[in-house]
Amino acid sequence: MSGANCSLILGGLVLLARSFRLARGVAAIVALGGLAAFVMMVGPDASVLRAAVMGAIGLTALSSGRQGRSLGFLCLAVTGLLTLDPSLGTSVGFLLSVLATLGIVLLARPIASWAPSWVPSWLASAVAVPLAAQLLCSPVIVALQPQFSSCSLLTNIAVAPFVAPVTILGTIAVPLVPLLPWLAIVPIAVAGASAGMVAAIARFFAGLPGASLPWPEGPAGIATMSLWSVGTVLLVWLVLHPTRVVSAVLWLHGRLVLLIAAGESSLRRRWTR
Repeated sequence: MSGANCSLILGGLVLLARSFRLARGVAAIVALGGLAAFVMMVGPDASVLRAAVMGAIGLTALSSGRQGRSLGFLCLAVTGLLTLDPSLGTSVGFLLSVLATLGIVLLARPIASWAPSWVPSWLASAVAVPLAAQLLCSPVIVALQPQFSSCSLLTNIAVAPFVAPVTILGTIAVPLVPLLPWLAIVPIAVAGASAGMVAAIARFFAGLPGASLPWPEGPAGIATMSLWSVGTVLLVWLVLHPTRVVSAVLWLHGRLVLLIAAGESSLRRRWTR
């Protein structure tokens, strides 16, 4: 969740700075300084560094008035981090973090756009983002631990509303504890309750029957999970486009009828000779 946490911190600081009518460049500097402090507080591991660097690059581009693409930001962040610390290339956490972000960048918006018009956009995004991340991360996860977590998508969707309070209020409470400890009680309480909800939801889904299913090991497991990911995308598209599926089935049925009729007529001509 480091990418989501860094995004929440960056977005919150930018909104706070802009609420004081600070210039865009000044607001960007404030947000970058706050992000750096956040990274130092939580610990600069591989996934946090990746998320922080990508967020910083994106914010710098936006503050200068040049909007780029998220994929370009991700590639630039990964290249910069690997140049500074090549050992990150052997970090599984770094790989999973990059794959999750890549899945979100490439697949989240198309999957969300497949939702029917009556589905709220926030709900479509809440499902599309964790699904996109899971599709690209699953083959690597299976290589590390040959099992399929059938409830992971539902778990990520269920805990999503509690991530922002944990991140934002928990971060706000850090400087308040030494300065105004009595004022830190409320954000700590809300952040702690939200963290408890995240843990409770995770334990609930982990305890359901069939929550963890066996999966093949080695290259066979990676290949089958990759096929499963591709099949999941196709299945989601089929479920969310019933009219197109029906039209395609009817078109194929018509073509099959014509093919059978042509074959029957050809056989009849041969028998009559």
